[in-house]
Amino acid sequence: MSETKRVRLGVIGCGKFPNAALFPCFHLAPIELVAVCDLDQERAERTAAAFGAARAYRDHREMFARESLEAVMIVVGPAVNPDLAIDTMRAGLHAYVEKPPVLTVEDGERMASVSRETNRFLAVGFMKRFGTAYRMAKRIIDSPEFGGLAHLTCKFTSGLYVPVWSKELTPFSFLLDHSIHHLDLIQHYAGPVEWVCAQKSTGGKERFGFAAVLRFRSGATGLVEVSNYESRGVPNEHLRLMGEGRTVIVENVSHLTYHRNAPPMDQGRDLDPEHDSLTWAPNMTAISPENWSLAHMGYLGEVRNFAECVLRGTPPKPDILDGIAAVRLVHAIHDSNGQPLTLRG
Repeated sequence: MSETKRVRLGVIGCGKFPNAALFPCFHLAPIELVAVCDLDQERAERTAAAFGAARAYRDHREMFARESLEAVMIVVGPAVNPDLAIDTMRAGLHAYVEKPPVLTVEDGERMASVSRETNRFLAVGFMKRFGTAYRMAKRIIDSPEFGGLAHLTCKFTSGLYVPVWSKELTPFSFLLDHSIHHLDLIQHYAGPVEWVCAQKSTGGKERFGFAAVLRFRSGATGLVEVSNYESRGVPNEHLRLMGEGRTVIVENVSHLTYHRNAPPMDQGRDLDPEHDSLTWAPNMTAISPENWSLAHMGYLGEVRNFAECVLRGTPPKPDILDGIAAVRLVHAIHDSNGQPLTLRG
C-alpha cells in the first residue's frame, strides 16, 4: 500500500497559541511539517524540535527560497497577515491565516485580489465551523425536515483577555479577536447579513458588551449578545437556531439539543421517538483522536480541511471572502451606536 500523500507545509508564527492548538493536530492530518518561521529564532527552533520540523527560520522569504513547500499557515496577527499572505501567494504557495484575518475590509480585499491573481487558496481559521456540535447543527438545519432557518440567537462572553496582537483591550479589539468566530458562524448558518443595529454598553475601562439585532439577506433574523462581563471560568457560548417548530441549541461548544416539534404532554402520552427532543454530548472517557478536545473544538477539522483542499486542488471554506464578511460585520457592530447600518458587499 502506498504511503498517504501529505502536504509539504511551512508555518509562520511559533507563539503559544499555535503550539497549543495547531501544531499538535498535524500528526492527525495529511501534513508533513517541513519548516517553521518566527522572528524569535530560539522560539522557532524550540517549536521545530517539539513537532518534528527539519528546519527553523527567522525570515519567511528565506524559508520560501530554501524549502520545497506547497502551503503555509500564518499564525501571527491581523496587522501583518496581509503582507505575509500576499508574499506567500506570490511565491506560488497556498496560504492559511489565523483569525482575525485583517484589521480592515480593504486589507481583506487586497488579499482576495492577490488570491485570484495568483490562483492560490487563502483560507481563514474559523475553526468553530468544524466543531462537532456546530457541524451537527449545520447538518440539521440544512435538512428538509427543519424547514429553513428563520431566526437565531447567539451569546458569547470572553472574560477579561487582552489579544496578543493588539496589546490593549478595546471594544474594537474585543469584537475583532474574541467575537469574530461567532460573527462568522452565524453567517455560516444564515448567510450574509443585510443590516445590523447594535448598542454598546460599558462597565469600566475594560468591561463592555454589544447587543445587536440583525437581518440576513435570506430573510432570517438574529439577536447577538457579546461581552466580557462574565468570568472566563463560566460556560461562555450559546447558539439557538430556529426553524418551523424545530430548534437546535449548542451549549458551550460540546452539547447539542434538537427539539423536534414534539406534541404537548397529554394524559398518558409516552415517548414519541419521531418528535421528542434529541441530545448529544461527547463521551470524554473514550480514547480516540476524534474524541480529543481539539477535535470537538474544531482545530483538528480545520487543519485537515486545509490540507485536504490543497491536496485535491479544491478551494477551501472558510476563505478570505468569509473573513471579509466577518470583519465587515465587526466594523458595523462597532460603529452602529444604535443606528441601523446596511452592509455592502
